[in-house]
Amino acid sequence: MKILLLSVSSTSFFYEQLVIPFGLVSLGSYVESPDFEIKGIDLNTPPDKIMNRYLKIDNEIADKVIDYGPDIIAMSTYASNIYNVMFWADVLKKRIPECFVVVGGNHVSYIAKECLEKCKGIDAVVKFEGEIPFKMLCEKIHNNDRDFSDIPSFAYRKNGQIAENSKIALMKDLNTLPMLNRSFFSETGDPQKQVHADIVSARGCTANCTFCNCNHYWNKTHRTRTVESVIEELKELQRTCPLESVRFRDETLTLRKNYCLQICDAIVSNKIKLRFQAHSRLDGLDEEVIKALSKAGFELLFIGVESGSKTVLKRLKKGIKLSKLETIIPLLRKYGIDFRLSFMSSTPGETFRETLETVKLIKKLKLKRDEYYVGVGIDIYPGTEECDRFLELNPDYEWLSKNYKFKGKYAAAKDSFGNITQPKYREYGTFKSAVIFFLLSPSYFWEKVNSIGIRKLKKIFNLKK
Repeated sequence: MKILLLSVSSTSFFYEQLVIPFGLVSLGSYVESPDFEIKGIDLNTPPDKIMNRYLKIDNEIADKVIDYGPDIIAMSTYASNIYNVMFWADVLKKRIPECFVVVGGNHVSYIAKECLEKCKGIDAVVKFEGEIPFKMLCEKIHNNDRDFSDIPSFAYRKNGQIAENSKIALMKDLNTLPMLNRSFFSETGDPQKQVHADIVSARGCTANCTFCNCNHYWNKTHRTRTVESVIEELKELQRTCPLESVRFRDETLTLRKNYCLQICDAIVSNKIKLRFQAHSRLDGLDEEVIKALSKAGFELLFIGVESGSKTVLKRLKKGIKLSKLETIIPLLRKYGIDFRLSFMSSTPGETFRETLETVKLIKKLKLKRDEYYVGVGIDIYPGTEECDRFLELNPDYEWLSKNYKFKGKYAAAKDSFGNITQPKYREYGTFKSAVIFFLLSPSYFWEKVNSIGIRKLKKIFNLKK
């Protein structure tokens, strides 16, 4: 039986590196057996073709899929690619009607029924942690068994209706996961040229941030792999490709201090010379941790601070102490670790004066322009406390649509085709936001204004043309 792992592109990117699709590789590795032939196709490479594959048919890709003749096509979704996933599901289902199309991922886990109703090309949705349900699906289709009633965390069509099976408990032991087989995507990502890779040492987060669904998605748990298995994976990556850097995809690598220190010590003792990046919460950092990270080769940490206002942080249930920044920032600089602090503004209930506290904090810490990021408003994602508040005002909202009359201080974030990718909350308007950015960096502010103006002129020119 042939299984195709199709990595579907979006119009949004969050990191510099373009990496092999991690979730799909994990699924493929978990189901790998002599009974299955598995192939990966990535719509994100080469980068210059991405926009030609967003809600547009790339016949080269379509022909490649048809030539392979898959029995199952698996795709992973997130907010910014969900429409493209549905588009390609419809395209491929028309050309290979006998193929079973299944999707999974964070976003669709919460809107499985709506997704199946809106897209006839999708046969089923695997919700939340997907390895076990996906393996059960593959085995059933291989055995010509179309009774999916016992597959947990599974939504599918049954007798003309949408059936949703009960949720499966999370894996108790992540060490039951096999070593990732990244060769599924060797056709689109030559291992001999792969200088960056992502790995995961743990799944989950126990924090209660109102804007993030990681705690809900992973059922407020945090599960770790053995340190030995992480080191083994790093060594395997070094053996198979000219690796230079690795990003830990954990929600926060420093959540458990002892585990983080063990990872760092093992990297050093095994003489693994790589550049590392990771996500961290502020409360997971102290001098001992930072020193260990630096010694192990960590060059960059992404740290969510969110606000310089204690009132806002309490409202967002962030659970950190701002005073710690005055200690942590000098320590990161002392040990040579670069960092990116993420901040928000215009969050629910946030006053302009409270946002100015964020500006004052950034100035007080003397942060360089590439050491922080300030977002405006909050994107609303299913599974969050902010989403619960949103749905109280907008109970009839559909997640897959072009038009909706929002109630409250909500608006639509849309893709270039006018599809609503997610609702967005903004406490105050554009003018106050512009003032914030001007106060932070006048030069950057005018640079952005100029850039926006040029883009608008190009758009007008193209329309006239």
